[in-house]
Amino acid sequence: RTRVMRHRVGALQCLRILMCVGAGRYFGLQGLPFAIPIAQKRLPKDTAWEDDVVLFLDCDDCLYQNNWTTAEKLTDSIAAYTARLGVSKEEAFALYEEHGTALKGLLAEGILDENGAEVYLQDVHAIDLSDITPDPQLARLVGRLRKRPWIFTASTEEHVRRCIRRLKLSSKDLAGIIDTRLCRLETKHHPSSFNVAMQRAGVARPEHCLLCDDSLKNIRAAKRMGWRAVLVGYLSRGDGSPVQCEEADFHIGSIHELPEVMPELWN
Repeated sequence: RTRVMRHRVGALQCLRILMCVGAGRYFGLQGLPFAIPIAQKRLPKDTAWEDDVVLFLDCDDCLYQNNWTTAEKLTDSIAAYTARLGVSKEEAFALYEEHGTALKGLLAEGILDENGAEVYLQDVHAIDLSDITPDPQLARLVGRLRKRPWIFTASTEEHVRRCIRRLKLSSKDLAGIIDTRLCRLETKHHPSSFNVAMQRAGVARPEHCLLCDDSLKNIRAAKRMGWRAVLVGYLSRGDGSPVQCEEADFHIGSIHELPEVMPELWN
């Protein structure tokens, strides 16, 4: 009987998700403006953890969401740059698949050297960010956190600072930025990148780290490292299908919903 009841509850939750996701597709919403009632895992009360927790926020499609408009511009910018190097869009994607990022592939194949990598980073991130708009609610939310959060990104520090200015966030409310250069151009989901983030933030124990990210790879990597993780966004970039991740401790539509699942991060 208990097993049957669990299946019934699961079926109802799936129906609610599909209804909400359908609305999201109709209105073109990357993160819906309400929480989907999926089986969120309430973490046990841990006062010591609350005092020591360090929050790491992803930037693109997480700190802000604009239906991947900026992400598409970055993709096009990378394709344009690699084309100038004589690398087709298909070849660049193959490098990404094999090495984790197109840049790592270009370096591995000897197409770029270290100096060329720096030019690449500056050039591909020189895109228009007018689609990122001020977010007063996010500014208030970040400003009221018990501890200042870190931005943990696969892009560059300059790109993050431009995004922050567009959002009208105060840099004083952030502890700092951990970017691809600090991670030695390694993929964000590589263990070494998480180690760099911990060292930079001065965290000794992985269980005191909390990552908010829209990438399934990054969420799963965080959990393998012993971090706690919140998946942000309900729809996939590729086809708008529902996104789920069993490894995530919580799954929310946008950063605005973080206080609903982890109120202990605020005073």
